[in-house]
Amino acid sequence: MKQITITIWLLFTGIITWHSLYAQTDSTKNNVFSLGINGVSRFQYFGRTDSLQSRGMIPYIGYQHKCGLYAQGSFIFIDNSTTSLSYTGALGEIGYRFPTSDHFTGNLYFTKLFYKDNSTLVQSALKYQSGLNAAYTNKIINLNFGADLKFSNKTDVGISPGIDHMFIIKIKNKNPIALAIDPAAYAYFGTQNFSKTYLEKKSIFFIPISQQTITDNSVKFNLLSYEFSVPIVFVMGKFNASI
Repeated sequence: MKQITITIWLLFTGIITWHSLYAQTDSTKNNVFSLGINGVSRFQYFGRTDSLQSRGMIPYIGYQHKCGLYAQGSFIFIDNSTTSLSYTGALGEIGYRFPTSDHFTGNLYFTKLFYKDNSTLVQSALKYQSGLNAAYTNKIINLNFGADLKFSNKTDVGISPGIDHMFIIKIKNKNPIALAIDPAAYAYFGTQNFSKTYLEKKSIFFIPISQQTITDNSVKFNLLSYEFSVPIVFVMGKFNASI
């Protein structure tokens, strides 16, 4: 099934942290407070959506210390054909962002998910997630890489390579105003756990003597989904808005 998911961000920050868009400023040298809201036209999880075509809003709050340690929380409100806009879960994340250099950015993180009973979110089986993200930036094309562990009743491994290139349009220099367009492509690989249960019968001379239920478990590493996106970011002073 082909689909287009539109996400709109409105972000208010305590300082200007968009060094990659406009100024070469290392945001880890400052304490950063962020507050914002995301609007999502279709919830998806590695390409998987629910039959209710759920959409919603995700307000969030975050704080990053100048040493690179950070914490943030998101609150998920969902809306679909059976439920009007209502709270369905939350996400808490702690981590560390590496000091920004001319070519390298990255972070380590640990995420805990909190779901309301009978949540309809497509990733509601996921309990915890930890991992790292890294990016090598240059003038030609940016190389991105992510790796994670997902914990539910099983543990899954994920890898996500990607590329992007940012085009920056400077509108005003004195009180910084800029527009950035960042086409990107990602592939998401991960393990999938399968089980097969069957009934085995034993017989002697065609006479049944016993039967037992047998379950075989297997793990496969597959391409889960691929993603193409074109974020458009508008920055004016301490205000950011993205589509």
